Amino acid sequence: MKRVAILTDFINHDPAYSLCSVVANQTKMLAMDGYPTTVIVRPEFEQWVKQQVPVPVGVGATALQTRGNPYGDAEIVAIDPGRTGSNTVEVGDFSGAEIVELTRQLKAALADIDVCLTHDLVFQPNQWKYHIAARRVARELPSLKWLHWVHSNPANFDVLDQVGEFREEIEPPFPNGQLVVMHVEERQRKAAICGYPLHQTVIIPNPIDFTESYHPAALEAIEKGGLWDADCIAVYPCRLDRGKQPHILVEVFAQLMAMGADARVVFVDFHSVGGDKAEYREDMKAKARVAGVPVLFTSELDYPEANYHIPHKAVMDLLEFGDILIHPSRSESDPLIVPEAAWKRCGLILNYDLPLFHLYEGRALLYKFSSNIDVTTGMPGQTDTNYDDRDGYMRHVAGGIAYLMSKESTLYWHAKMRKTRSLQAVWRRHLWPAIEAS
Repeated sequence: MKRVAILTDFINHDPAYSLCSVVANQTKMLAMDGYPTTVIVRPEFEQWVKQQVPVPVGVGATALQTRGNPYGDAEIVAIDPGRTGSNTVEVGDFSGAEIVELTRQLKAALADIDVCLTHDLVFQPNQWKYHIAARRVARELPSLKWLHWVHSNPANFDVLDQVGEFREEIEPPFPNGQLVVMHVEERQRKAAICGYPLHQTVIIPNPIDFTESYHPAALEAIEKGGLWDADCIAVYPCRLDRGKQPHILVEVFAQLMAMGADARVVFVDFHSVGGDKAEYREDMKAKARVAGVPVLFTSELDYPEANYHIPHKAVMDLLEFGDILIHPSRSESDPLIVPEAAWKRCGLILNYDLPLFHLYEGRALLYKFSSNIDVTTGMPGQTDTNYDDRDGYMRHVAGGIAYLMSKESTLYWHAKMRKTRSLQAVWRRHLWPAIEAS
């Protein structure tokens, strides 16, 4: 397994500074697959760590931790670049000696490293000495691969004109290095400005840790359910009473699967430990297996007491992570999960046969799933919808969901970001291949 270093000039970790967030997320991605990682910082960083005080974090108002090292288990190595300005190039009689010393420190830090990730090294004025030192190290360690991020939107590379006698040392191209751009729109522009041919550029989007604040039970459900790559996720919190009709979700999502979608269902099945509820769960699991629909029951998580219930925070997190609430229940008074799902911007698929759900008409899709209300009088009774073609009707419902997912901008972008800008997506599709392709 390759050893990776991230070269920064950080003196602290400021979560409002985008480069700090990018580096923190890179260390998380590397840790997911167990890559040994070193983060290189300036000496002031170590002092900043010592000065950190406990702050509230995580789930629960009394949870505290010291920020300390924000990069998890990554090794922190400090190197001293000497005198630095305020993001300016300052060249003096002292610069040559400082670069020699910086080169020595950097070579020692990278001696056992296979791939070095840098951030604005090849562009930022404040890092001009790092840039020269890195090029010297690159010539001395020819097996070391470099990936250079340029986060700014530069008009030109004017550092070359400010470094005087050192100009030749930082003229492109960088030995054994590639320029990283975040998307295709900026590829040609940044490559031209920074002096890299297109074949020496690689596209790696900056990821977002969307689930950073999620409850552990929700995180476990997401991983066990394989939800990151899903095209569409339905989350249905319910007791497994047959009148709640959660099996309809399996039927609808089977039709989405038949149309080529990666469609997954999460049942937050609280208060459903034994008796007919347990039998109903097994029936639905069998139905899902036959239909090929991936389903997850939160009662089967390892989280303590999940077999009885999971915390409300975890339920809300799962609604946020998912896309759709299908609520086909035959009988409800004021189901809280509908406003909760609406608050989390889920698309609502509700039961037309239950008059209550007509309150959402025009802002939700309503389909006929039967109810314990006589729709002709609005009084207790039965409304039983019989389908000439049950599979065809469920395919009709699935089509409505597919339309929402493709045409309703909030749902479209939510799923798009989950599949393309999460830590998991960027790691597997972009950063990991770039690291290994050396």
